[in-house]
Amino acid sequence: MIYLVKIVILIFGSVVLQISLIAKISIFGSSPDLPLAFVLALALFRGSFHGEIAGFVTGILSDAFSGGLLGLQAISKLISGFCAGLLRGRLYSDNVITQFLAGFVGTILNKLVEVVYLVIFFNRQYLNYKISGLIIVAAINSFMVIMVYWLLKRIIRAQK
Repeated sequence: MIYLVKIVILIFGSVVLQISLIAKISIFGSSPDLPLAFVLALALFRGSFHGEIAGFVTGILSDAFSGGLLGLQAISKLISGFCAGLLRGRLYSDNVITQFLAGFVGTILNKLVEVVYLVIFFNRQYLNYKISGLIIVAAINSFMVIMVYWLLKRIIRAQK
């Protein structure tokens, strides 16, 4: 129960920080994504099921608070969390290189799912949709995944 309360507080806190502060940072039209970094770190730490649930909840909250298309971030973060969680049993999750790569690939996958979603459901040309700064944002998100993973390790393992 305490684990669930901690996770809910961290999810809500990451979404609030993203919407209030981090969204103001613009790197070639894109901004770092703290909720995505949290989802990827949690998926690496606990597995794909936790990544899926956290991704969906974080995405719905992000969509609801930001006024964006409801479901866009929920689906993209759910898929990214699931894929990052699949790495947990296959690679050593405590390795910084694994965390960095999961953050980098997870960010690119997240943006790719968003573009596919927009093209399929809105039938528009979104190929230039915030793609220009993607590599820089993916690198920043990767470092955030490393920091959030360390934070999760300290907070969640402290209860045991």
